[in-house]
Amino acid sequence: MTQPSSSLKLLLFVVCASAGGHADEVVVATPSGEELIAERFLAEGRYLIVWFAPEYGFRSNHRSLAAELAREGIEVWLSNIPESLFMPNGTQSIRQLDGSFAADMIEFAHDSSGKRVAVAGDSYGAVVALIGARGWQQRRQNDPGLLGAILFSPYTYASIPPLGELPEYLSIVSATNIPMVIYQTKGSAIFSQFPTLLEKLQRHGNPVYTQVIPEIMGFFYQVPPTAAMSEQLALMPANVGQMLTLLEGHSLPDQAAALNAEVSVKSGIDVALKSFRGGVNPVRIELPDTNGNRIIKEDFTGKVTLINFWATWCPPCVEEIPSLNRLRSKMTGLPFELVSINYAENSTDIRSFMERVRVDFPVLLDRDGDFARQWKVISYPSTFIIDPEGIIRYGVNAAIDWDDPAVIETLRSLLKNP
Repeated sequence: MTQPSSSLKLLLFVVCASAGGHADEVVVATPSGEELIAERFLAEGRYLIVWFAPEYGFRSNHRSLAAELAREGIEVWLSNIPESLFMPNGTQSIRQLDGSFAADMIEFAHDSSGKRVAVAGDSYGAVVALIGARGWQQRRQNDPGLLGAILFSPYTYASIPPLGELPEYLSIVSATNIPMVIYQTKGSAIFSQFPTLLEKLQRHGNPVYTQVIPEIMGFFYQVPPTAAMSEQLALMPANVGQMLTLLEGHSLPDQAAALNAEVSVKSGIDVALKSFRGGVNPVRIELPDTNGNRIIKEDFTGKVTLINFWATWCPPCVEEIPSLNRLRSKMTGLPFELVSINYAENSTDIRSFMERVRVDFPVLLDRDGDFARQWKVISYPSTFIIDPEGIIRYGVNAAIDWDDPAVIETLRSLLKNP
């Protein structure tokens, strides 16, 4: 077993501990002088989870689950590395981390507690967990102190791709060879790419256990949680305990996998309508509306059709609804149709939303997200513009001002010059 690195002698452990699901604070001073802060939920059991924050930081759902895990005997440390380093929360900050700070936190958690550690992360927090685990492997070869990783709907894209294109993945995905457990929610925007992610994570033959969770978008982002989220979160402590036991039955590889240089990928988030770069033929639509009526659309010729994929939990989606209302009004009398498709939410929730937010167009329900996957939608909102010949001409994978004169002129030009 590799001995702890000498740098750990420079790490400090601060504050008194309290058990029973209440958090205290741990401050870890790194050799380079930075201080990393973690919320610690003490427990008496033999396992410890170092949970790295997602791009939006920790929310009450994280802390509630951490407290419940602690009551089940699983100690949890919540660590927001970018925030400790005075970096803004966000994907860009996470992509800039090299893994050393996360590895410092993992090492200190293990050495100060004597417990076996699993790293955890949800969304882009999974990236921090994986680079930290690899940092541990590089420092402490053959050390069984690290069990593996537990990831929740991991988001590991190098960037959001342009509409109609497939994503590139961060290099750490293919450089991970540790045992893993993944809880993947079926309602997540990235579910369509889950098989591809699994293939990359398993390329070294390491065990990856998966559980697909139906009916919810995620566990942590939406506060307060929906009834379905609360139901799944209530089951999680016992399930995670079982998964830790499962991970304990495996050993880490002798050394970390090779890490390739990051692919230079520019962000594909749009700021305006762009020429569509994917397949040009739209997929036939057959979906229910909010009243349960089955709507079928397969002939897109003779008019301009705008197809907008959105969700109520997506702030940019909600923000662009008023401009979509105004666009529809300004296109009155012209051969134009706005097709709104909600992603993976139920009709009761959508009708409740429409009582609070004015929506002047019919909403179709893609209840299990399969239709969005057929259109290769992986971010929200995503909008496609189909010309009168039935060809997808433009697209945008972000919210825009739909009644902007330039946008309206673009749509009207398709009617003049099909």
